[in-house]
Amino acid sequence: MTQQTQTQTSVSWPDWVEAHRLDDARIAAAYEQAGPGARAAIKTAMAMYFRYDDSTREVIHEYRSDHISGFWRSRTVFPAPWAVLVVTPRYTAAARMLAALMPAIICGVSAIACVCVDGEPSEPCLATLDLAGIDDVFTLSAAELSALLEETQPGPGRLVLLHTGELDIIRRQARTLHIPCFEERRPPVLTIPRPELFNLDLLTFAQGEDCVQRALQSPSPAAPDVLYGSEEAVRNHCLARTDTPFSLGMAPLALAPGCEGFWLHHGLGRSFFLAHRVGFGISDCE
Repeated sequence: MTQQTQTQTSVSWPDWVEAHRLDDARIAAAYEQAGPGARAAIKTAMAMYFRYDDSTREVIHEYRSDHISGFWRSRTVFPAPWAVLVVTPRYTAAARMLAALMPAIICGVSAIACVCVDGEPSEPCLATLDLAGIDDVFTLSAAELSALLEETQPGPGRLVLLHTGELDIIRRQARTLHIPCFEERRPPVLTIPRPELFNLDLLTFAQGEDCVQRALQSPSPAAPDVLYGSEEAVRNHCLARTDTPFSLGMAPLALAPGCEGFWLHHGLGRSFFLAHRVGFGISDCE
């Protein structure tokens, strides 16, 4: 027997954090600075997420009993009470930031904040936050972020770190506080065999200039994370045999022209932002 009920967990950030909230005018300026093309790429990516990943904003209660064996199980699944996405001022990949936010948005996490450690988020990140409807954007030191994670209740929530090693101290703090944490600790390796098929300005907005430039200088990396290819190449890449030597077709993700604003963090999906409670028992078999 499964029951679904609507829920809205009440979460508020500590009062002292308000002094570190980024001014709305700064976010609005970044939105305008991004330009219509970049904004359209992010909106297209958001639509793709909602199309291929069902929105689940209910608490699911499930009870199963087998009177023959004499066992029962009770299970409850619900969105985590809060999620904090952490970046540094140097993080500029709009698509990868969106990919970190969308699973939390889709599964109904009621309080989502972005924290930039020791500075303001980059222009692409601010524009993405605005388009995704994330209103709680804070600039904190590492010590202040640690205090936020300790004080935010109810908990634990979920923590996502997008960095290249600068936030390792926060990762250790999350482990101490038993907060589930996902991190992107290195930029992905891109392969773009036919760059003329893509809008490179949009791809730079989505992935950051360094990522794109490395891909253009090294078009055939040994182990790419993503293949940007033609429609035909993308359709065929999943059909590549898994027992063949590693090739471009073995990249875990392939994106066709028009998908410049899209990304998937492997291992970061809706399940990461869902909490589970499970109980087992022995029933009367008579």
